[in-house]
Amino acid sequence: MTFLLASCSVYPVEVNTADQLTGVWSDWSGATVEFKDDGTFTAKGLDKADVVGWGCSGFADRQHGTWSPSGTYGTVTFDGVDCEDMKLAFYGSPDSFIACFTRDVTSGGCTHEFSREKD
Repeated sequence: MTFLLASCSVYPVEVNTADQLTGVWSDWSGATVEFKDDGTFTAKGLDKADVVGWGCSGFADRQHGTWSPSGTYGTVTFDGVDCEDMKLAFYGSPDSFIACFTRDVTSGGCTHEFSREKD
């Protein structure tokens, strides 16, 4: 008898320039994030239930802030929100990758997986 063993892996993707991320990204639930080339972003559709486990107060009320790409994780700050160590994680393939807000992607900390349609 032959068995086939398959596994699922998360492959980090390097994001080092703004143009790799600039644009509108969406997830399966309809939430969106628009990353602008000036280093700001605006999110729509995230609610308090999305971030209860993150320990970030005020997150759902203030869905805008700043971002900066820096490899497989980007830095992100939500305006007026107390949320230390929040990051953007990038994974998938270089041609079609996922971006997500996380405090620890290795332990399943991404509640939204945003993707962008290429033109």
